[in-house]
Amino acid sequence: MLIYYFTATGNSLYAAKYLRSAISNVRLESIPKMIREQKFQADDESIGFIFPLHYGGLPMLVEEFARKLELSNARYIFAIATCGIPFLGEPFNELEEILNRKLNASWFLRLVSNYLPSRDTAADWRIRFRYWWADRQLPKIVESISKNESRSTWEFGKNLCRKMHEDWKSRKSELDKNFICDRSRCIRCGMCEKICPVRNVSRPHGFPQWNHNCVECLGCLHICPKQAIDVGEITKNRKRYRHWRIKPEELLR
Repeated sequence: MLIYYFTATGNSLYAAKYLRSAISNVRLESIPKMIREQKFQADDESIGFIFPLHYGGLPMLVEEFARKLELSNARYIFAIATCGIPFLGEPFNELEEILNRKLNASWFLRLVSNYLPSRDTAADWRIRFRYWWADRQLPKIVESISKNESRSTWEFGKNLCRKMHEDWKSRKSELDKNFICDRSRCIRCGMCEKICPVRNVSRPHGFPQWNHNCVECLGCLHICPKQAIDVGEITKNRKRYRHWRIKPEELLR
């Protein structure tokens, strides 16, 4: 089994690692890495996709990768969308359209949203509860995948989310226009540059600058050890997030 994952703050990587530990003969591959290496051929019979929900749909890199991926040998395909709010959106419908085949199984896995421009990170007690609940859902997912069971997932608000998602993608060159770095806090560690899945962050003088090719994963915002990066003023003093079982170095390319 081959599982492709995309992650910025560790939720999807944690789910992928859980499946690898619970199912024999599972390999994990990072979607940004596969794109950089131009590897779009999958020969495994079981293929999984694990990714966060972005604006009610697929992250841009997951969509790009899926459009180029060759799955001629795949007999069982599943997808897991990690999210703060489940069921709102159409990531699985979108993935089926791109792959031109129906997913055998799909799940929303509720964890913690990292989209700070919209809202602050959940309170610690709520995060702990979502970890607890996710850890009780994952064994059920493992059992279903191990048996190659079919499973459809209800997706709510498809038309609204499709419009919102397409509008978001159309503004790609503007998504990082409000990103700022507080140079009095920045220690020029380079973690923001290393975590960016599309090499959108450069540091010509040690401090980050964004080059208008952002996919808005917000990895740079959350990985900064000094909280020196913000999206304008709106994210100031909002709590940064990383799944507690994922180390920072696991997120760096």
